[in-house]
Amino acid sequence: MLDFLLRRLAAALLTLALASIVVFLVLEVLPGDPALVMLGTEARPDTLAALHAKLGLDRPVLERYVSWVGGLLSFDLGNSYAYGTPVSKLILDRVVVTLPLGALALSFSACVAIPLGVFAASRRGRMSDWLVMGFGQVGISIPNFWFGILLALFLAVTLKLFPAGGFPGWGTDPLGSLHALILPALSLSLPEIAILSRVTRSSMLDTLREDYVRTARAKGVAERDVLMRHALRNALIPIVTIAGLIAGFLLAGAIIVETVFYLPGVGKLVFDSISNRDLIVIKNVVILLTALVLLVNLLVDMVYVILDPRPKVSV
Repeated sequence: MLDFLLRRLAAALLTLALASIVVFLVLEVLPGDPALVMLGTEARPDTLAALHAKLGLDRPVLERYVSWVGGLLSFDLGNSYAYGTPVSKLILDRVVVTLPLGALALSFSACVAIPLGVFAASRRGRMSDWLVMGFGQVGISIPNFWFGILLALFLAVTLKLFPAGGFPGWGTDPLGSLHALILPALSLSLPEIAILSRVTRSSMLDTLREDYVRTARAKGVAERDVLMRHALRNALIPIVTIAGLIAGFLLAGAIIVETVFYLPGVGKLVFDSISNRDLIVIKNVVILLTALVLLVNLLVDMVYVILDPRPKVSV
């Protein structure tokens, strides 16, 4: 099992290295000059050249890549072109919004989707099963940012139950900050609830056909115990797999949702940096989000070992 986890770790590190190459090359070939964005189109050529030298944009591509990776390994992410402050400070200031938002959305997804999937599987073919499946189809089809706008219009503007946007800050108002994250988390979690509930239902149906489930029922075990203690426990591996993938989707979706609700998170930082052609911020945020997704997948692999401790033979 340790060998299995070590192989998974090696695969994650290789993926991260390849991702760094892709991210760097994609951003390098994008049209636009960060120095020109900062100075304006009327800037003199000598001024542009001086700023290029200051930002390191006049160096060869390979040299810039090696310098960037070296900075990542030494936790020196450089300075933002647009803000003039260390990128690490910008990310740390924003991650305290994005990570709680993602954790809250993932909690909503799991707490709603898994019971819905179990409920639908236990009533296969009935009206309640069709309703859950219909909700799943609708939830997958609705963009989370559009759902967020509807939530803001109804629950914030009309009923005034939640703030329509903004973030007071954890140090200033912890409860108010948590309150401000509920609507964005709900809008982020809707597609994930739909996906996870359908996966839970499918996995539960497969497990309920197993012999040990029929044996438990033949022994007179209560249906609730059959579902929760026997079926759900053995159906968790595909559910955990999808939950790990959902964590990555939530981080990607946060870019748009944070903009809709005007939250000062990492997603909003990426959006603003794209507008400003702040390449160094974009590169570092994207690669750090990639590393976070890979870390989540590695944790999922560790959960696999706990749920199914049999030796693994494949990477």
